[in-house]
Amino acid sequence: MQIVWFERDLRVQDHWALTYEVQWGPVVPLFVVEPAYWRLDDVSCRHWDFASEALGSLREDLADLGQPLIVRVGDVLDVLDDLRKTVGVHGLWSHEETGNGWTYARDKRVGAWCRAKGVPWHEIPQHGVQRRMTSRNGWAAQWDRFMAEPVAKAPALKPTGVSPSPIPSTRDLGLVPDGARERQMGGRAAAQDILSSFLTARGRTYRRAMSSPLAGARACSRLPPHLAWGSLSIREIAQATWARQRAVKLSDVSAYGSKSGDLIREYFWLICLV
Repeated sequence: MQIVWFERDLRVQDHWALTYEVQWGPVVPLFVVEPAYWRLDDVSCRHWDFASEALGSLREDLADLGQPLIVRVGDVLDVLDDLRKTVGVHGLWSHEETGNGWTYARDKRVGAWCRAKGVPWHEIPQHGVQRRMTSRNGWAAQWDRFMAEPVAKAPALKPTGVSPSPIPSTRDLGLVPDGARERQMGGRAAAQDILSSFLTARGRTYRRAMSSPLAGARACSRLPPHLAWGSLSIREIAQATWARQRAVKLSDVSAYGSKSGDLIREYFWLICLV
């Protein structure tokens, strides 16, 4: 059995870890809710509400492919050990992730567990970030080539019979509601709507509205939480931006109040680097 460990890449499109893994055997798509992480000072109820909506969207998309998302609560090593004993774990697949000090230490523990159990862990790049570089020379050209690669299509999956288990609520995790009444909604459909509205309408006033307390909330991309949880990949956003650039070049540039190249560069760097 092959495990696809979803960390902060909650999508099925352009998910190369998932695409690669199906070639090696039955797939268990796994998300581990780690209570210790959700007790950290830099996360809150609103973060879990957003993430749980993204998980619900991911579970539906995976179910349409043939195997719904498996959700487990606990320490990731305990979860992996349990799966190894019950269904067998012949490989662990995930994307390379960048988090905080807690997740870095957690990943080191996962790496040690994999080595001790003889389970190969395949980490697939997804952001174009190149680890352990000795020089930045040529990085931009390599990043452009990485972003121009085809978007991976969601593969068909076979049912595994592993119980999905429910997605826990904020109450289950002991999180205190923080009164975020106008927070963004999580999930891929919301991310696609936000991206489309920014590239076609909301971003038109970005240059003059980006610093405004009143207008900035609408004129800016509002994509960072979706990037943080991976509802969209950076490659998808880059390619959507390039497609919009081509469309703008063919349209009446004056309607946007700036040259199309300048406009798209504003879009691109705002979306991908915030």
